Amino acid sequence: EEQKNNNREKSKTRARVEHVFGFMEQSMNGLAVKSVGIARASGIIGLINLTYNLFRYEQVVRLNIIQLNN
Repeated sequence: EEQKNNNREKSKTRARVEHVFGFMEQSMNGLAVKSVGIARASGIIGLINLTYNLFRYEQVVRLNIIQLNN
């Protein structure tokens, strides 16, 4: 029973992460970062993550999952 609970928690996390990477792969032309240097690659990855968060925020607002205080 304990193992089932552990597997359930891991599956929840994996499913959430896989959806994020799937969205990036389909909507943002993949995940390949072609740059020279770790700092530049880190910056590109940060911008990709920021873009995903903006897409997700727009979706949450559009579907009225959260209420905005105007």
